Amino acid sequence: MKKRTIIFLTLILIVILGGCENSNLNNSGLFNLESTIKVYTRSTSSGTRSGFMSYIDFREAVADNTVLVDKFIETGNSEMIASIKADKYAIGYTSMASRDDEQFKTFNFDSVEATEENVLNGYYSMSRNFNYMLRDSYDINKDNSLDEKEIKIRDIALAWQAYISTRTGKVTIFDADGIVDVSTGDKWETIAGNYPVCSADNSDLTIKFGGSDSVQDIAEELSASFRIKCGNFKVEHNHQGSSTAYQGLNGSSSSSADPAHMHIGFSSREFKDNEKGDLLKRGVIAKDAIIVFGNLSNPNNNLTSRQIKDIYSGQVTKWSDT
Repeated sequence: MKKRTIIFLTLILIVILGGCENSNLNNSGLFNLESTIKVYTRSTSSGTRSGFMSYIDFREAVADNTVLVDKFIETGNSEMIASIKADKYAIGYTSMASRDDEQFKTFNFDSVEATEENVLNGYYSMSRNFNYMLRDSYDINKDNSLDEKEIKIRDIALAWQAYISTRTGKVTIFDADGIVDVSTGDKWETIAGNYPVCSADNSDLTIKFGGSDSVQDIAEELSASFRIKCGNFKVEHNHQGSSTAYQGLNGSSSSSADPAHMHIGFSSREFKDNEKGDLLKRGVIAKDAIIVFGNLSNPNNNLTSRQIKDIYSGQVTKWSDT
């Protein structure tokens, strides 16, 4: 009897000691809260980075990597998502349009969940505009005249601008996870006659889209939907960041000889004072939100703006301190 008691007590002691040894793990025993947080960020040309750093009151980090935590990892949007999916102790940020609850965990921001409803009603504060811009001039040769090809490209771009304000265009944007009010606007068919270029054969023309990669999914859905409504023009997408939108449209890369030139560009931040362009050829295509996310195994559900800033500045380096 005493032997059984000793064995029983020994087993209890093993369990207790095991529990003490792993007290830094969450209930599943798979997440070590004492591990170093691996911090991912976008490049300084990213509109998503600009918005994110501003919302966590870390504006000095919008364009300056030296103020970030040591050993941060700078990468693109899709690469960040793939890395954090596999990296248990990582943190990153992305567009709400990229949210995928089967791939990663989205943290509530200041106790508010990132949902379309909370973005539209203003409760989720880390929201922003997705903006577009067209070329100011389609006179590629800069000789104050347009040839037939340039005229058609200009008219297609203007027709596209009208399309995104129709209910037809808004449904396409909504289906690509852009946040828009799909109850307003005419159907495209009711205004298509105002854009005769769309009844022509445009299959010999290529319309180039670019800029923010956060807006890429929406841009690709729109171009695929609109091209068949406007003469089956060809499409090229080159999304390298918000800063490249103005450059490729009206700035340093706008020449047709430059491979980065484009006809329709997107920014996930507001255009700067030196990027304004023609006010009639730019606007808001949809609303979006920036989400902060981590690995699915992370036990945290909520992070405050202060906690996130402390992580990105290096003041907090372990998940146990959040």
